[in-house]
This record gives sequence, C-alpha cells and structure tokens, in this order.
Amino acid sequence: MKSVNLFLIVCLAIQAYNNGNAFNRQSSRFLIKSSYKQSKYLMRSSNLQMVVTDSPNTKSIDFSGAGMFTNSSPETRRVIPSILDGKTKFKIVYVVLESQYQSALTKACETINSGKEGVAVEAVGYLLEELRNPKILEQFKEDVSTANIFIGSLIFVQELADKVIEVLTPERDRLDAVLIFPSMPEVMRLNKVGTFSMASLGQSKSV
Repeated sequence: MKSVNLFLIVCLAIQAYNNGNAFNRQSSRFLIKSSYKQSKYLMRSSNLQMVVTDSPNTKSIDFSGAGMFTNSSPETRRVIPSILDGKTKFKIVYVVLESQYQSALTKACETINSGKEGVAVEAVGYLLEELRNPKILEQFKEDVSTANIFIGSLIFVQELADKVIEVLTPERDRLDAVLIFPSMPEVMRLNKVGTFSMASLGQSKSV
C-alpha cells in the first residue's frame, strides 16, 4: 500500500511538472486538504505528541556518519536514469521518516524510468533523522537547490521541521511543486502544486 500511495504522489509530481499552472486545482486541493486532516489526527495521537515534544536520546545516535540509520547514506538512495532517449529529466528530492518509505519511492522512480512516459526521474532521498548530521544537511541543501520537485512525509520533529523549512523556504518559488503529506502545519504551508498554495494553512476556516 505504501508503494502504491507513493507511486501516485510521484505521478502527481510529474503531472505538476508537465502541466505547470494548468495542474488540476481541485485534485490538488482535495489531496492536500485530506493530508492536512490526517496530520491533525496524527498530532493528537499520544505517540506522535511524544515525538514532537521530546528530543531523541542522542547518546545512542552516531552523528559522525549519516545519522541513526546504520550509518546509511543518501547516495545509496540516489536514482539516476541510465538512458534518456529524448525524455525530459527532472529531479525530485524527498525527506521521509522511515527507510521503508524511501524504498517505495525508489521503486516508483525506477518504474517510471523504465516505462514509456516522456519523462525520466532523478531522485535522492533523506531520512528525517539524518538531517541532524551537519554534512548531510549541507548535501540536502545542495540537492534542493538543483531540484524541480520536493516531497516530504511525516515531518513531526520540531527541530528537524525547522531545518526543512530553512532549506525549502528560499527555494519554494523556484520549485515546480512541493508536496508534503502529512506533517506539522508550518511545514505543510510550503505546499505548492500548480496555482494551489497552502501558505495560509490554519489561518482561516476556508483552508
């Protein structure tokens, strides 16, 4: 199910990239509003409240490598299309909470690259906790600066959400699409799909 959902998100990203401002506003509004409702539900759950308010036990985390995930590296998750054959290449950078989401996104991108669509995807993924590593954070900044699309999921740790916001905010207008589901409201305000924006999320009842 995760693979199917993330595949659909990547396809939405492709449609946003191809169609620009012609992207279906109603579809994007429904998808993002549903995600916002889900994020509010998750924020109310006791487990995620603990994640948001409590810092992890840094004594057990090795920040000298690539974070707390067996010293993995974002480079192992980088997907580069081997053959373009006239396809238009664009770049996706994503941040996810757990490695199984990364695997699903990698599979989705590889499926698109091996298909007959007129686009090819370069993608690189970061696990949220890896952004605690200063070297990886710098690499994340560099990747975002050359990306066309950003995808984020389950960004609920305040100090890491702040890092994502700091990197994304100056690049948001340049990016073709920003898709963040579900996450803290201040992160989801960065969503941008076609002409649809969530900059006013939580500031009026119309959102």
